[in-house]
Amino acid sequence: MKPLFLAPMAGVTDKPFRQMVRRFGNQVLYTEMIGVESLARNHPATRKMMDIRDEKNIIVQLVGINKQALVYAAEMAQDMGAVGVDINMGCPVKKLISNGSGAALMKNPDLAAELVDAVRSKIKIPLSVKMRIGWDQGHINAISFAKRLTEAGANSLTIHARTKEQGFSGHPDWDTVRAVRESVSVPITANGDITNRTEALNVINLTGADSLMIGRGALGHPWILSEIETGIKPNLPLADLIKDHLHLMINYYGPHGVFVARKHLAWYAKGQKNVAQFCQSVYAETDIQKVEKTIDMFFKEVK
Repeated sequence: MKPLFLAPMAGVTDKPFRQMVRRFGNQVLYTEMIGVESLARNHPATRKMMDIRDEKNIIVQLVGINKQALVYAAEMAQDMGAVGVDINMGCPVKKLISNGSGAALMKNPDLAAELVDAVRSKIKIPLSVKMRIGWDQGHINAISFAKRLTEAGANSLTIHARTKEQGFSGHPDWDTVRAVRESVSVPITANGDITNRTEALNVINLTGADSLMIGRGALGHPWILSEIETGIKPNLPLADLIKDHLHLMINYYGPHGVFVARKHLAWYAKGQKNVAQFCQSVYAETDIQKVEKTIDMFFKEVK
């Protein structure tokens, strides 16, 4: 199996989730997407996201088009011990698109290359970019865009095999990813709808990618990288695992962690019987011991 990475996902791949993933192997992991202008303004929550000093094998993902702030953030990531910096040029969220960052940069290759060049000149650790195949079906520019980025100094690229307009729907275009792989000399990571070993091997075959990135398939499955790599689902005491995750959230976020954890509890429960009743119960509860009891009762028979 080629190397596997866990995708940077806003509101998901925080430190507690990374700690859960670490239980199943010491993979290279990404932070959540960190806004560089917010970091430059010393926003407390953003600075906390950047604090990876007690972790190893972390790539920091940054988003923004302010060159000075981007360089500042990249240098901070390096100082914090990151093993790499990644610039997000693929996020389709409207808030980012409206200010010209994220996937909007695919319509502005000159600025994209300028940002890569600026960061590359200031850091010694590897620099990567996460991109898409294009803006929409009429503007698939992944090959030319990838060439501009690598010429500017990007050491590797991750390609989500959809356009910005597709978001996370529709079929991934693996042919375009293969075309990029054949057009540039840097390593290419393929991303999009990979949730099991069979799909992973198929994508490797279709694209020739050097590595794979797993995104939404990890929701409620922090063991997914290990499962895809080995083809074997770990034998898990699921209720205990989920309660451990809950406590990591509370330790990191404080009492508010019980609220932040709710989405993860729903992801763990997805596909099980009576999931709606479970979610209703945990969403209505703030007492940690009662939430734990609900978890025990619901997951005691789940393997």
